Amino acid sequence: MNLAVYASAWKTPKDLAEVFIVWNGYAYGENMFGEPAHKTLKSQLKTVSATFNKTTTDEYDMLGCCCYFSTHGGLTVAAREISGKNVIALYGDTRNEENVEVRTLADEIRRVVRTKLLNPKWIEGMKRHGYKGAGDISKRIGRVYGWEATTEEVDDWIFDEIARTFVLDDEMRAFFERENPWALEEIGRRLIEAHERGLWKASEDVLDALRGALLEVEGWMEEKMGVIEGEFQGSSIDVVTKEEVEAWKKKYEEILRE
Repeated sequence: MNLAVYASAWKTPKDLAEVFIVWNGYAYGENMFGEPAHKTLKSQLKTVSATFNKTTTDEYDMLGCCCYFSTHGGLTVAAREISGKNVIALYGDTRNEENVEVRTLADEIRRVVRTKLLNPKWIEGMKRHGYKGAGDISKRIGRVYGWEATTEEVDDWIFDEIARTFVLDDEMRAFFERENPWALEEIGRRLIEAHERGLWKASEDVLDALRGALLEVEGWMEEKMGVIEGEFQGSSIDVVTKEEVEAWKKKYEEILRE
């Protein structure tokens, strides 16, 4: 699921649901090791009314790994598509055994974004790690996008603030230019993709500033890379579906036969 999202290899939530089912539809148990059970999985998904995961420590959170949106987000989009119901996505918090909470997934995303991703202290800590810190910021923003792609539970204001904080801020842009311009290009590209897919309703002034900043970033990257051979991706998103890949295979087989 995470690879499909990051490769932009989907067009609709139905495509993502199919990816989840294809890769998770295998049964394990006594005398069973990876037996195809896609029909059974789809039958079970029809009965789902809520999906759930939980956090147990501040050492990691839902933006700490792409596996979280891949599994929980993947299950959510698959259950919604197969059941046709508005499946609720929930998140538990057992960090404090004396005060266990259950929130909506949207509320948990807001909590994590406010307390870490957009927290100035956390950002300054990341900046101290230079190239890696810039890359880690980019990865977490990519996971915000992953949650929105799979669940559409991310508020527009979160994307607004990500754009203003990391791309449109002169000081942050200078940090990325110096340490890791490729990380900033990835951030900007995901924001543009979110808007173009209708996952983020961005204001025109923010979009215009974002596109201008991306052009500047591409200039930095070209200067650092010098003269290169072959294709170079610069803020272009190519969506490839499974059907198109199958068509390529058939075309390739035809060429071999010729």
